[in-house]
Amino acid sequence: MSLRSVILLFITCLLLACDQPLISPVPSAPVYLEIKLDYDDSDLVPALAAKSFTKPRLSVDRLGFGGVLVVHGASGEFFAYDLACPYEVDRNVRVVPDDEGKARCPKCGSVYITLWGMGIPETQLVSKYPLRSYRITPAGDNKLIVVN
Repeated sequence: MSLRSVILLFITCLLLACDQPLISPVPSAPVYLEIKLDYDDSDLVPALAAKSFTKPRLSVDRLGFGGVLVVHGASGEFFAYDLACPYEVDRNVRVVPDDEGKARCPKCGSVYITLWGMGIPETQLVSKYPLRSYRITPAGDNKLIVVN
């Protein structure tokens, strides 16, 4: 075997061995939620605040598979995730946010980091999948729209 073949084989093995980013197994479901920071959702204004939405407030609201979690990150950005635990994949098993930028599954015990918009597990002892994330779009002064 030539040196060129060995190098090509080595590079191929490295590429195949690299971890691919994991995608949440939580099923995709429609999401549309209006956040009004100067009215109903003023509790999201402080940094590290989190709020769970499990029931529609308006007829146009769509809350994903297990509900929507909105987090105000330390950098001032807002992040949104599905509340369904990606390890349990059950719309009735929802993660519970804390005031430190994390959310814990009450059933499997997995802890997810929500602070930086990644929703990844703190450790991969139980779940290795991230929370399903949703996009947040500014919609005027003090209004945000969560969509998928």
